[in-house]
Amino acid sequence: MNGDHGHEVMLSLTAAISLGVFLIVLARILKQPGIILLLVGGVILGPEILGIVQPEALDEVLPTLVSLAVGIILFEGGLTLDLKGFERGSKVIQRLLTIGVLVTWFGSTLCVWRLFQTDLSFAFLAGSMIIVTGPTVIVPLLRRIHVNDKLHHILHWESVLIDPIGVFIAILCFEWVVGQQGGMAVTNFFIRVLVGMAVGLLGGVIIYSCLKKKWIPESMHNVFILGSAVFVFGITERIIEEGGLLAVTVAGFWVGWRHPVDLKQIKQFKAEITDLLIAVLFVLLVARLELEDFQRFGWAGVILLILVMFVVRPLNIFVSTWGSDLKTKEKLFLSWIAPRGIVAASMASLFAIAMEKQGKESEAALLEIFIYGVIGGTVLLQGITAGPLATLLDVRRKHPSGWLIVGAHGLARGIAKFLKKESDKHVVLMDTNTRMVSRAQRDELTALCENALEVRLLEEKPDLHSVGHILALTDNAELNALLSQKWRRQLGSESQILRWSPRRADQEEVMNEDVEEEIFCPELASPSVISSEIAAAESHLERVVVHKNSRNFEGRVLAMIRKGDVFMSPDFSKKIEKRPGDILLLLKRSGGYLWRSLENGKIVEKAVGNLADLYHVLVSDVVELYPSVSAEKLLEQLKEHDKVFPPAMGRGVAVPHVYSAGLRRRMCILARLIDGITLEGQKENIRLVFFVLSPSGDPEGHLTTLAEIARFCADEGNRKALLNASSPGAMKTLIKRKMQFST
Repeated sequence: MNGDHGHEVMLSLTAAISLGVFLIVLARILKQPGIILLLVGGVILGPEILGIVQPEALDEVLPTLVSLAVGIILFEGGLTLDLKGFERGSKVIQRLLTIGVLVTWFGSTLCVWRLFQTDLSFAFLAGSMIIVTGPTVIVPLLRRIHVNDKLHHILHWESVLIDPIGVFIAILCFEWVVGQQGGMAVTNFFIRVLVGMAVGLLGGVIIYSCLKKKWIPESMHNVFILGSAVFVFGITERIIEEGGLLAVTVAGFWVGWRHPVDLKQIKQFKAEITDLLIAVLFVLLVARLELEDFQRFGWAGVILLILVMFVVRPLNIFVSTWGSDLKTKEKLFLSWIAPRGIVAASMASLFAIAMEKQGKESEAALLEIFIYGVIGGTVLLQGITAGPLATLLDVRRKHPSGWLIVGAHGLARGIAKFLKKESDKHVVLMDTNTRMVSRAQRDELTALCENALEVRLLEEKPDLHSVGHILALTDNAELNALLSQKWRRQLGSESQILRWSPRRADQEEVMNEDVEEEIFCPELASPSVISSEIAAAESHLERVVVHKNSRNFEGRVLAMIRKGDVFMSPDFSKKIEKRPGDILLLLKRSGGYLWRSLENGKIVEKAVGNLADLYHVLVSDVVELYPSVSAEKLLEQLKEHDKVFPPAMGRGVAVPHVYSAGLRRRMCILARLIDGITLEGQKENIRLVFFVLSPSGDPEGHLTTLAEIARFCADEGNRKALLNASSPGAMKTLIKRKMQFST
């Protein structure tokens, strides 16, 4: 390679990479399909205008680059395939991938053959190239126009699943044109398919096994996956040409189906690599085009484009949707939306380069002009008109009324079941805890194992398309506040945005008015505490119908259904007046708070001389029961708390009490002091100590427990009975009998 040639190669590649990425980013900002800007950018940078990108300088390596890049793109497509989502889809999608493919292929073939008087084999090749409607153009379009769920689902799955089908039909036709004719072409195609599937499956198994057995360092997973995809492609191409595309698709599908632990990070990395490859490929390939060739395309080319868009696609849709429940206006919209993308462009240029080497320059030029004409026409016309057409046909999504509940614990599942049954609203639970998500799915609830901070999931996950409101129900108040901010911007002002936040009785929380409106049920204990109580049958959720004479309801109102509409106000007593016929979801926390706290703790006898020694002994007992609690932090909390709230209750009773983030259930240690200790300001020595420790975020349970202790110890007979009991076991029996609680 001489110096000038090397300079041209370097300049072409750097310009394609830098400008391509810039245009992709700009397209995301403008919420437009990136291909529109890449088409324009490629023409401007190419020999036709600025001449910065010189495709001729890359003639020797361009076919290899294109083929390898398409392979990596298809590997990413295999990773993202979701058979469960496809199985839940309608028969329309399955027909589009079978009958629809044949209609598009044969219809386009007939148009090319009749209008340009080409060989039938070439017409079949050209027709096969426009079967695909890639997600790289469909997804940004759907993200922008917000069609109804049914149309979104059909267009999404058609674009995701049709790429490999179209690619391999095109490969068969390409072999027919440039290779052997007749039966040998079919035979070679099936050999290629068998080899590609075998190598791809083996490669996928090996990749997954290496990840599962943790042979690859976690920090190297993404690089390992990329290198493995390239290796699978290369080794298959070494065995049989044009088999690598199928192999990498199968390998990607196997890895995605087996779902390694960090698949989400792998998908994100591969998606970024795919964006880069699309940007570079489009600029390089479009730069190869000569505008004079489009002039030679002439009126026959314009008529061909019109037939493909206004005859072939509508025929495909109306045949594939025959007998379905789709309305005519929905079929018309589907008939208009079929933009082609990078896979069609890459395959067209790849085949055109190979045909040029065989001396078929005119056919190669016609192939590229036809495919890029279809790409430009469909992306530009359909991209610009899709929004207005969706409005005209009334197929846009109304403001969604479904609910996203962040958290899949017992409380969240109970609320989701109530909303789903009583309001018929779509409800989705989201949690990063796979065990909780699996439990929700076993309860026949829609649940996703995802990070709710990734608001892009609203468009990427079909299950979220009906979500218009959110309830952030995690134990982390800061996370809930952040979720509220992110989803408010995404969902808009018409949405209910609610979140759990702790309210501590011994703290004042200063909040502005708009944030105050978001708090879900003030004074509610943390979700994990309520969920634990529900699991232990200590609390339960109850459905209640409001009647004419209904007055007060025992329990806390969490949600209300009125004529199918959902209300989850911060404070039902002030915000919403209950009417006959309203359906309420009540949380009822059982009595016996002290008893259940003692069940989680213990009753002991101690001989100590002062309060400090007592605290050390009690804290040691706590840590023995709950190792997650920090002894040093707990002692510091007790010291600080006593400065404001002295522990003595009077009559020889002390009740030190604090909150602990290391607990999930409230506990109490009852200590009977053998000799008693003296506290300043107390007439009687302290003989009974109730040490109450509550989870952070459960002020209601904490204060109710203290109140029960106060009522119990106010009775002199109860105090004497505890002091005279023969053993800690006898003390426990006495409390159980005296409290007369009900579970």
